[in-house]
Amino acid sequence: MARRSVLSIRIVEGRNLPAKDMCSGLHRVQTEGEVIEQGRQHLQSYLGELLGAIVKSAPACPPIIRAAFRQLFQRVGERFPQHQHAKFVAVTSFLCLRFFSPAVMTPKLFHLRETHGDARTSRTLLLLAKAVQIVGNMEPAAGRAKEAWLAPLLPALQQGIAQMKDFITRLVGMEEEEEEEEEGEGRPLGPPATVVKEGPLFVHKTRGKGPLLAAAAAKKVHFCLTGEALSFSKSPGAERSGTIPLADILAAEKVEEKSFGSSHVMQVVYVGAGGQQETAYLQCKCVNELNQWLSALRKVCVNNPRVLRAYHPGVFRGDKWSCCHQRERTGLGCDRTRHGVTLQDWSDPLDPAVEAQRLFHHLQGLRGILREKYWELLEPENAQNGPQGEDAPVPEGLSRLFGVLGDLEGCHRLAQPPAPPTPTLLQLQT
Repeated sequence: MARRSVLSIRIVEGRNLPAKDMCSGLHRVQTEGEVIEQGRQHLQSYLGELLGAIVKSAPACPPIIRAAFRQLFQRVGERFPQHQHAKFVAVTSFLCLRFFSPAVMTPKLFHLRETHGDARTSRTLLLLAKAVQIVGNMEPAAGRAKEAWLAPLLPALQQGIAQMKDFITRLVGMEEEEEEEEEGEGRPLGPPATVVKEGPLFVHKTRGKGPLLAAAAAKKVHFCLTGEALSFSKSPGAERSGTIPLADILAAEKVEEKSFGSSHVMQVVYVGAGGQQETAYLQCKCVNELNQWLSALRKVCVNNPRVLRAYHPGVFRGDKWSCCHQRERTGLGCDRTRHGVTLQDWSDPLDPAVEAQRLFHHLQGLRGILREKYWELLEPENAQNGPQGEDAPVPEGLSRLFGVLGDLEGCHRLAQPPAPPTPTLLQLQT
């Protein structure tokens, strides 16, 4: 990209000239203005292609990232209604500073190329990364004051800011667009969803009536999990027999061994087409595969608002559950679900009381640091003239946090057992 030398450009431009004129053109020394204009044209062309690729990448953004950006966009807009650009900058600060700009500047670290570029290429990539970051900050005038080389690029940066705003608007509003498309003529053709995990699983026959049980009871079925749904078919590549949207999955948990005589069975609790809760029991070939499926299902369903807090680790046979012997088929489960347990930390959650105590001590230690950081973020004159220390005023959010910590500290002291009496030495009287 940036290896296209000035010499090759001059050859291309002068290929229709006589040999004498062509040679004189090759050896003519370029003026500073010509060099700047040539560099501007190349950099503006690269920047346009780069921003165009970014704008087109909105549908490829993972649903979890889109949901996080959507929440951030909405909350900042509600908190700072007088600054409409703040909600855009809140999103681009993460995207450009942590993803786009580093990937442009050092593509090898992001597996975009096998080796680092030479000095000329690295310089071009550095300028592009800076330009992308300035577009993400959405303040080209501020960038011009800091970087003199940006002056010729101001029109391109201004256009890039408009493109970036359109990109963020689409990114945080894709959920609404998808709902409208589903209500209208249907979803348009686009890139296929990324496969998270797939493979054959044995479906145990039960008394359920869901689409999965009706289409694939008592036989092996090929399952495919993506960032949108859990689908199944008779074999890989065959037409799908059914699909369960991720929003309808309520839990993915292990099944106790005595239920089916195997310790490699999991259950997927979901909402069927009629709005009824259904459970599919799927057997894996080994414990490793079981853990992989559970981890994958829990990760893609992490933002599902309808997840269950409790489930039955057994099955409903006859007129009762095999795990707790309850006779209510749709009653509350007897064991808690483990949505946060994945392969990165494959263990049951620790004692909630111990974790709460650890978090409390951590926040107590951060109390002074938070106060100091708040004053550092203020304008220098306010930070110097205003009172500091324990008596310094703090914003409402920090004040509420400190108040809650104070209440917790009071409850902690009341709950502590009394200290044992100090042992004393017995004096023997003679």
